[in-house]
Amino acid sequence: MPVKPHDDHADDLADRIVASMTDLAGALGRLNDLIAQHLGIAQTDLLCLHALNRAGASTAGALSSQLGRTTGAVTHMIDRLEKAGYVRRQPDPTDRRRVLVEASAPGLERIASFYEGLDVRSRRLMATFSGDQLATIHAFLLSSYEDATEECDHLIQQRGR
Repeated sequence: MPVKPHDDHADDLADRIVASMTDLAGALGRLNDLIAQHLGIAQTDLLCLHALNRAGASTAGALSSQLGRTTGAVTHMIDRLEKAGYVRRQPDPTDRRRVLVEASAPGLERIASFYEGLDVRSRRLMATFSGDQLATIHAFLLSSYEDATEECDHLIQQRGR
């Protein structure tokens, strides 16, 4: 989060976009926290379920890397989510020594129900933009995601030094 500018350029569009991104990240973090509370799970558990929903079944090791948590912490998280009915473990069909973690359809449907209002409002807003504008917004969001992921990797490398 950049330091808030104190000069005449505070209204610069790039500064306003960066500030809006910070605000959006905070609002989405708060939303995810509230949803996790309603579900009776931790926010990291919800992030894990989002990752499984997007990427499909995964190993605990891959989830550990993606979430930036130790394999032990991820194993405990999977235990909690399995007990609550949100995930199931299954043998990897290509390597019987590995175990895959898969999100349950009913669990994902329950989570999705909390995002329905935001989804409707977001789609209503997107309908006001042209195809070219939406393509630009999408490109910006993808690049911003990649930049944030790269920054996470950088911070992890710094921590390991």
